[in-house]
Amino acid sequence: MNVNERKECLSRVSIFSRCKGGDLKALAKSCQEMSFTAGDIICKQGEKGSALFIITVGKAEVLEEQRDGEAVRLAELDELSVVGELSVIDGEVRSATVRATDDTTCLVLTTWDLMATIRDRPLIALDILRIVVTRYRSLADKFRQL
Repeated sequence: MNVNERKECLSRVSIFSRCKGGDLKALAKSCQEMSFTAGDIICKQGEKGSALFIITVGKAEVLEEQRDGEAVRLAELDELSVVGELSVIDGEVRSATVRATDDTTCLVLTTWDLMATIRDRPLIALDILRIVVTRYRSLADKFRQL
């Protein structure tokens, strides 16, 4: 995937959907592609996160490991799903495990590349923050309804 294809892909991902063309291109230049086979772990619960992953081909599942060792399936992810963004932003450990269920290709954006791009283009941080806040508000609304 070339830089323009990565830029187009990023523009369709929720967390980057508000970013402008030049900002998307800067992010696209920092992304690498990584392939996983079905059953591979993309990121592991409890580990420190150093990258976010955007599924471009394939599918994955989100698993939460319980205290008794059992894994509960929380979600299925498909193309353009982003995982690991919270750990990249806040530096905390991964809250769940993500495992490829098909052969899967991801765009990978490391913490240091994201932060370097944000230092050069600080409006990216505001664009990402707006999406994260919108997600938080939606989740808080759902929680209140329970």
